[in-house]
Amino acid sequence: MDKDQFTTEVALEFHRRVAAIIAAVQAGMWKHGVHDLLGYATDFAVGEARGRQTLVLKSRSRSSYVRLQWETILGDGPAARQLVDDAIQSAINELA
Repeated sequence: MDKDQFTTEVALEFHRRVAAIIAAVQAGMWKHGVHDLLGYATDFAVGEARGRQTLVLKSRSRSSYVRLQWETILGDGPAARQLVDDAIQSAINELA
């Protein structure tokens, strides 16, 4: 995706997908008995130099870093979905 393709719709879809990652990790923590409210911080590159995106997830006593490429977060193929699912499960394991 070049800089001319960065639209409001792309930005909104990116944030929807990040929100889905946060929600999935929160649900996974609760299923593992950790009833902390998940906090998060972001370090996103959404300008011309998109690349690795970092989402920092925090419980009361632990933190986890979810680092994925921009294209992976917005990807719809099975490989991208598997990378996102693996990152979600890894974060759940670290926080639960």
